Amino acid sequence: MVAGVLYALIGIIGPQSPVFPSFSDYLIEVLAVALLFTLVAIAGLHVLQRDRYGRLGAAGSLTAFISYALVLLAVTANALAGREVLGIVSSLGALGALVGLVLLGTASLRTRMLPPWCGVLLIVGFPLSIVLDILVFANAGEILRGVIWALVGYVLWSRTGRATEQSSRVN
Repeated sequence: MVAGVLYALIGIIGPQSPVFPSFSDYLIEVLAVALLFTLVAIAGLHVLQRDRYGRLGAAGSLTAFISYALVLLAVTANALAGREVLGIVSSLGALGALVGLVLLGTASLRTRMLPPWCGVLLIVGFPLSIVLDILVFANAGEILRGVIWALVGYVLWSRTGRATEQSSRVN
């Protein structure tokens, strides 16, 4: 949920204002934190479903996780260098994340452990956010990614409460 809120915040704030020339540095830091929480969400999806989603889900989880880690690496390197230095790594990471999330969403639909809309968001939401970035304006896709990760995070958070409750009954 935190990643979703941070992505939406980046999308709402938008491009830097000339009044705050170093404001983009803060947005880059917020993006890095959002990416870290996205990695946590992907790991949470994997832990929740790993026993039921088979090779497709494992491949999707691993692809999405590594891809988001590559994007995080590129964002961090760009922030440290003060300019874009790993653009190709970021592009490859974004493409890999797109593929990984589609696979993960498909596997999530198959397991039926999460609400169906959660899998659909992973499959359709991220390609749609890229289209919005290209066709509408750059921040619309970021806001959509924020909404998606906030909803997926909420589902994960609500499931962990049930898992804890069930495990305490077994003991």
